[in-house]
Amino acid sequence: MKNQNKPNDTSLDISINEIKDKYKNAVYMSYKAHNAWVRQVKWIKNLDAIVSCATASKQSLTIGWFVKKSSQVKVTHMNVSNGGINGFDYDPNLKIIATANQNTLVNLFNPYVHEPNGILKGHSAIVLAVRFMSARSQLITFSADRLIRIWNVQLQICIQRIANIFPKGPDVDTSCFYDEMTMRFFIAFRYTLMLMEIKPEITDRVMSHSNSVVCAKYNKNMNQVVSVSQDGTMYMWLLESGQRVKTFTELHDNYEVITMDFDETKTRILTAASDGMIKIWDLNGNCYHKLEANKGQNCDVGQILSLKRRIIAVGWQKAITIFRDNMINSGLVKPDEWKAREEHEEDILCADIMLNPPLFLATGGFDGDIVIWNSVTEHPVRHLSARKRILSAKFEPNMGPRTSKNYKSLGRRFSKAEPVVDTENDFGFAITCLRFLNTRAHGKDCTLVSCGGNGWVRFWEVNSGKLGAEFTAHKQVNSVIMDIDEKEHFLATGDVNGLVKIWSIKSYCISSTLKIDTITKEPSLLSSIKSHSDQINSINFCCKHNITYVIIASSDCSVSLNDLNGNLIGMFGQDSHWRLESPTTSLRSTPSKNRIAPDTKPTPNVNFGIPKIDLTSVEQKYNQNDEIIDSNGQISLSSNRFEIEETFKFDANELINDTSIRYNPWSKTLLGKSYQEIRTKKRDRKQPSLIRNGEYEIWNKTGQVPGGLYGSLKMVELDNIETKKKLESKFFKERNAPNLFENKSEKSLAESLRYAFDEKTLFPKYILDYEARMRQEHKKIMNRVSKENDIVKIGMIKRNESSLSMKQNS
Repeated sequence: MKNQNKPNDTSLDISINEIKDKYKNAVYMSYKAHNAWVRQVKWIKNLDAIVSCATASKQSLTIGWFVKKSSQVKVTHMNVSNGGINGFDYDPNLKIIATANQNTLVNLFNPYVHEPNGILKGHSAIVLAVRFMSARSQLITFSADRLIRIWNVQLQICIQRIANIFPKGPDVDTSCFYDEMTMRFFIAFRYTLMLMEIKPEITDRVMSHSNSVVCAKYNKNMNQVVSVSQDGTMYMWLLESGQRVKTFTELHDNYEVITMDFDETKTRILTAASDGMIKIWDLNGNCYHKLEANKGQNCDVGQILSLKRRIIAVGWQKAITIFRDNMINSGLVKPDEWKAREEHEEDILCADIMLNPPLFLATGGFDGDIVIWNSVTEHPVRHLSARKRILSAKFEPNMGPRTSKNYKSLGRRFSKAEPVVDTENDFGFAITCLRFLNTRAHGKDCTLVSCGGNGWVRFWEVNSGKLGAEFTAHKQVNSVIMDIDEKEHFLATGDVNGLVKIWSIKSYCISSTLKIDTITKEPSLLSSIKSHSDQINSINFCCKHNITYVIIASSDCSVSLNDLNGNLIGMFGQDSHWRLESPTTSLRSTPSKNRIAPDTKPTPNVNFGIPKIDLTSVEQKYNQNDEIIDSNGQISLSSNRFEIEETFKFDANELINDTSIRYNPWSKTLLGKSYQEIRTKKRDRKQPSLIRNGEYEIWNKTGQVPGGLYGSLKMVELDNIETKKKLESKFFKERNAPNLFENKSEKSLAESLRYAFDEKTLFPKYILDYEARMRQEHKKIMNRVSKENDIVKIGMIKRNESSLSMKQNS
């Protein structure tokens, strides 16, 4: 063996002839397996065969079976139409081969059968790799559009979908590996190696849906919360109790639902699926229109924005897709063209509209670029970008990098803050959410909030394009999402680890605080909520009884309701329902662990109408004990010495007598008023009078309050009973004494009778004669019946004898 490569290379080129010359016992054989490029070859010990695949429609999968005591190989071919196979994997437990096809499908083959046993449909691009998780009977598939799907092999359904976490760029070769011991999945790209770890299953938690919840929003008109899961199931819940009132299934057939939103009137529900179809529903589950977002092709609609007289959809391309009201008049609607040309260099992920003039529309791209549009003329106004990725410098070495001069040459205004290098991953530049602050003064305050990769949140002054403030809301995370309440006092951010933070932005980054330099100090952190164990997919504020609540939807299949103090009101779908009328409801049903986070900084003098936990006093009380504070500086609630009840100090009588927090149904509801009028007009019922006689007053005799059936009976003292003298012994019988009353001579009934009686003396003569005749008739009948039976028996005997003789003669 000779190393024919460079000295620094670690690989060796080995010739088969060298092996034959050096190892005399080595035997090799060759066989024709494919007519195209071989993508993968693998030796499978359980089958005692070599399996290979190629990107050809014929002989796509080949199994070479070794014949014992022979140098021949038996070859089995399996065909996959439209391109062949990119890769495969074998599960020894299920004894199934899964193939990654060029036709976007995944086939499940029995090695001994030429036709597939199952076909997994769901990918919209070429499937590049497949890997089995044998311990879970699950399959991981990875497609060319940077999308991972996890399948239940036995049920042949997709149970999880993972997207927007992989680097984008030109097509490159990828390699996947799954480690059963550590439950880790590795994906190797050209410049990046990604690690994904499977979290342990939690069986003791409440699940609102049977699949990941993609969105949950509050409908103020119906006083209900609408949640949609990935499998196309929609639930409607009562906000005040958490009770489920309506259920709709299979909204988009077998395609996965990605997002949901309401129209402006809150009477229609818009849902989008991975097939590129947007459906418009009423609150009773009736579908009125179907909007083709990508002209009938599969695509991921990231966000739906319902505006006045039009609907905007973004998420899968660089342009904006718009549906105008004059076109939405039939069952199937085609999209209209956006008037301006494409401004984004990569896919648009999110959008938002300003409700006040000048009615700007903001769109955020995967590369961190924010474009401000005039929603009336549909033309761009300016670009905002704080950490814009320079694609030309990374993937186009022959072209000069794009600078602000290039943007000005295109006839548009472009503003750019000082760049901050982000090298963690390509998704660190993506804009995941945009929100306009409509209550602030346009042109003076920061009226646009953006969030995205690496946990950054930024405030923009849209008129001048100035970056007013930026801070890291969540550290060491890929991306975050956010939402802002109606009064625009609070900002909620959620990350992929299930942590939600509530920030106070009422006076943050307004005209009085804006300076020349960008503000880097974060706003006041009110609370941290950790009521979910997986990625946060949706956050929505709602207000009830002048109290603000937060609705959180997560990939752990649950939807939770929390208050601003971080207390968990409950999970939608739990057995016990809650009540929002009383502000103490959350204190009774809240596990205290859900509001404590490592970086929680309680803000004093903030009152939301709910008693608040004072963490500062708790820290001062237990900071000296090593058992209470863990290594991360976080308060440990597992210690028996930590009693959270000590922080809740309130008087129950004050809450009962406080009419400001009590709901009076007699004066607030029509039913209460009508019932109160009926009760006031009804005549008084006579009550029984008290018994004044002292002899019936039982409490005077016993000292107890009268009650029960015998409460008013007359109590009379009984006379004393005198002690009686004992009887003499002569009146009692001794144990062995004879019985004086015993009758020694007892006679039978026959002996005691004086005369003997028989039938002739007891019954008259005609009865006796009738009985004698009946006996004679009975005797005759019995004789006749016996003779007939004898004749039948003789006939049967003769018949049998004749049949036997005929058989013998034959």
